[in-house]
Amino acid sequence: MVSATKLRPAPARAGHAAKPHAPWFAGEGEGTTLHRYLDDQFVQRFVQEAQSGRLQATREQGWYQSDRVGRFKDYPLLRLPMHRAFYIACCEVSCDTFGQPAYDPARVRSAGLVVRRGLPGAQAERWRLHEGEANGWQTAGSDLAEAEPDEYRRYLQRGLLQPRFPEPPYSGEETYPMHALLTHSRESETRTRSRTLLWGYLPLGGSYRVRGEVPIPATTEAELAQELTWPFGARDARAWRREDSRPVLYGYARHAFHELIGVLLRYRVTDAGNPDNEALRTLLSQISFYGAPLAHPPQPYDRYGEPNWNERGHDLLTWLTGSEAAILDWHAAIAAGRASPATSPLPFQATSGGIPFTTPIVIDLYLSEEQATLLRQLITARGRRAMARNEDGLAVPRFAQGEDDIFHVVPFVRWHDECGCERIAWGAPSLPFRVSSPLDPDFQRPQAIILPRLDDLKRGAARGVALLAPKSLADKLLKISPEMPPAEGGPGNRCGLCWMISLSIPVVTICAMIILMILINLLNLFLGWLPWAILALPRLCGKLLKE
Repeated sequence: MVSATKLRPAPARAGHAAKPHAPWFAGEGEGTTLHRYLDDQFVQRFVQEAQSGRLQATREQGWYQSDRVGRFKDYPLLRLPMHRAFYIACCEVSCDTFGQPAYDPARVRSAGLVVRRGLPGAQAERWRLHEGEANGWQTAGSDLAEAEPDEYRRYLQRGLLQPRFPEPPYSGEETYPMHALLTHSRESETRTRSRTLLWGYLPLGGSYRVRGEVPIPATTEAELAQELTWPFGARDARAWRREDSRPVLYGYARHAFHELIGVLLRYRVTDAGNPDNEALRTLLSQISFYGAPLAHPPQPYDRYGEPNWNERGHDLLTWLTGSEAAILDWHAAIAAGRASPATSPLPFQATSGGIPFTTPIVIDLYLSEEQATLLRQLITARGRRAMARNEDGLAVPRFAQGEDDIFHVVPFVRWHDECGCERIAWGAPSLPFRVSSPLDPDFQRPQAIILPRLDDLKRGAARGVALLAPKSLADKLLKISPEMPPAEGGPGNRCGLCWMISLSIPVVTICAMIILMILINLLNLFLGWLPWAILALPRLCGKLLKE
């Protein structure tokens, strides 16, 4: 009787290079294989399956066909860790010699994998890092297809740099570690063969921040111009009229001027430190109010004519800066419907320079056609810059769900040659795949949450989440009395310090369940009759037609 024998890794000679390739259990045309696990013990399960010879090819696993859902079904969707799904990439490394014996794991200097965007090929996009900060997907040249992903290591290998200690921050294509595992495969009933696997966790997260100018669609400028009414915007645009030169007449503003104030407050033009407001502030400082003492009896004058320059008062920027608090209240009252521009005069506060607005005067705002044209252009430009500012520094997810968002995995291994120099070899890429959305309904898995017992509420101390209120907020909160409706009358912040509020997790959980039940019952009360009404409506219409 012949006993089964296990072959040890062949002693790799100094001239043997490492060669990563598809594992022995991979299917035809497959390179690096992917393995999915639906529990957090995926590392132990993978190692056990590898040592027991139960690993399967990527196409033979059930998820490869079943996870093709959504708009694009050309490639499978890989679930995210928030779906409690985890993936391991696996390849085999052998000696690059006749027979390809198993490579000694002790000679593996390091190994890793990269995730690239696009179909496998030299023009696939790489996820780039610069000094540890992500720069997003970038296309590399064909000369870097088999190059070292770490720029520092690459320059050392080519003799362009001297070793540094400590090493500089990482720059290059982002990599993830892979581990060597010595296992065996059964060649026949009486013979096994040693194999060296490289395996690593496949992360499906990450983001990068948009830097610099963000491309704005061509239609954005026209849409921003429609936000304001003429003469400050393009909505209801018409030819210039004499009455357009008086957006404020006798101290009362037109509706277009109220809209303009809302936009200026939103862009915070009173902030002199914002460079985006510089041009707009300069123009606002050239648009002035004009006042004339009330004559008894009033003398007729041309209200839309050229103003008397001797009656020039504060400019628009000075008024916005000096009366900002009163303007906010005025604008909020009109926006809430409690007042209207025709019945609520502009708020003016006495400031230095010019005539005091608190005296009985006729207050008009003069706007020339040239100033109105320039103001429309600057407001549109300021809106474009505000949009770019909102996206500048915005964290963009690494894996998107667009038509071109196809990804694959490529492994690599580093070893030392006979001269002691570090070398790198790349393996075969995996089959292409897509990445699911965090809110994909097909991949949501129910999670059981055990609610607290009632006796937990009695002994549940406030040892959960703690909220720290600063002194300014604590002064306001502690003035509120616990009566209904809430009003002032609380004890106040006697100690004059911050206020920490500790919550009880059982109590918060029970309160959340009660509120949820109330909302569901209210929706059922209002919407529960809707299906019946939809079904009864045709019958009711039929009866009415017969009558």
